Amino acid sequence: MRALIVDDVEMNRDLLAIFLEGRADTVTAESGEEAIGLVEDALRTDSYFDLICMDIGLPGISGHQALETIRKMEAACDSVRRATVFMVTGSSSPDDMFDALLQGGCDDYLTKPLMKQNFVALLDKYGLVS
Repeated sequence: MRALIVDDVEMNRDLLAIFLEGRADTVTAESGEEAIGLVEDALRTDSYFDLICMDIGLPGISGHQALETIRKMEAACDSVRRATVFMVTGSSSPDDMFDALLQGGCDDYLTKPLMKQNFVALLDKYGLVS
């Protein structure tokens, strides 16, 4: 499995990378713009991401905006399967959840602080754990 972790806080990126240790090859990004560039490169080289963990509150463009762009890029590549996306955020606002799940194109939503068992349960739910 190949995973992209997008968060502006290094400690959060490191924690998710630890959770994915032995499960995925991970790539990290600090911003939505950087994430978009990495996904664009991955699509161009057929090295797709199976999982994207995206913070909502990012510098520059938000996680919602970055995901919208990523979903459009995936849709433009007919042969590409869609990455599973978990929005990972400190916000438990119902509006943020609604935006992420129903309008934003993400598959699931995790609130910080992250618990490994919850994260691994989501990996299992989406068939990302072997």
